[in-house]
Amino acid sequence: MKKILLICFSLVVSCSSIQQETGFQKINYKAITRGYSTEILLQDNTLKYFKNAKESRSLTLAKEVKDALNTLIKKINLNTINQLKAPSNKYQFDGAMYTTVAVILNGKKYTSTGFDDDNPPKELTPLINYLLTLIK
Repeated sequence: MKKILLICFSLVVSCSSIQQETGFQKINYKAITRGYSTEILLQDNTLKYFKNAKESRSLTLAKEVKDALNTLIKKINLNTINQLKAPSNKYQFDGAMYTTVAVILNGKKYTSTGFDDDNPPKELTPLINYLLTLIK
């Protein structure tokens, strides 16, 4: 009986760890310019929104939101996210905020190249737009 319980327990633990590895551990969206910054940090089941390094809002993420984020992340080739070409470079002269997005998935961190906050690479646009709707 003890062996059966031990086997059942180990199956539950291994299944739950597989479940956790299939989704993101962290998403970090940062947009900065001289004198102003915004950050969206998603970790565990929490979204935190910062304006000028001060926490402005904190929300608990519903399962549906996390599932939607994971679906959007799966559509991005994370291995080439650091090679995406920004469609414009207004951030170079303070015409837009310099923005990056970083995703930690299965313990590995993937960080995008910098881009204008109002004009992300097309591969990142759905994810960025969804993140911005979460803070409105």
